[in-house]
Amino acid sequence: MSTFNFYLGQIIDGVAYGSIYGLFGLSLVFLHRANKIFNFAQTEISTACVVAMFFLLKHFSYWPSFIITLVFSFVLGFLLHVLVLRYATEKRQSSALSQPLITFGLYIIFSNVSSYFMGDSAEAFPSPFGSQGFKIGETFVSYQSVGCISVTLGMVLVIYLFFKFTKIGLKLEAVSENITAARLRGIRASNTLAVAWGITTLIGALGGIIIAPVLYLSPTMLATVFAYSLI
Repeated sequence: MSTFNFYLGQIIDGVAYGSIYGLFGLSLVFLHRANKIFNFAQTEISTACVVAMFFLLKHFSYWPSFIITLVFSFVLGFLLHVLVLRYATEKRQSSALSQPLITFGLYIIFSNVSSYFMGDSAEAFPSPFGSQGFKIGETFVSYQSVGCISVTLGMVLVIYLFFKFTKIGLKLEAVSENITAARLRGIRASNTLAVAWGITTLIGALGGIIIAPVLYLSPTMLATVFAYSLI
């Protein structure tokens, strides 16, 4: 293989896995835009969702497990806001510092949950794209790399269309700009923010499912991904 083909392959893989970092970055920005919260627990919640899918795969085939996991992740994010974050973000006496501290507490909880069910060992996780690929000249391109890029681009497009053409997306924009004014216009801000938590958790779970076949599933699988997604 020539030097050019070697570096071309490295670039394609780099873009593919970098797109997953971007997907987690998107989930962080999405929530901060809607709720003004930086979610330290994002990757740990995502890991817990992937762990849930890992056990679902013992009883169901891949795609039913995939769909159940995404639905579960949305409901989990929704309930986290309704049962936990709503009181921190909407009580007037709560400080701005308490909100990220609560997400750090969630980080510890979900990290321990994943460790309890998975232990310290890394487990192989199936890829929805398979292990095959194709060649561009002499450069081998895996379907996994193409799938990572495609999923990220697709999610970015879906989020764009969501904000532009759906009522809940427009409500989220209104709440993020001025929550008091949004409430005066009759928008139920609490439920809208809960939907934002559901969506950002779903995005994170999707990113975790796509990258797990490369990193292998473990409780600390996404620690490095979180660091890169901040950038």
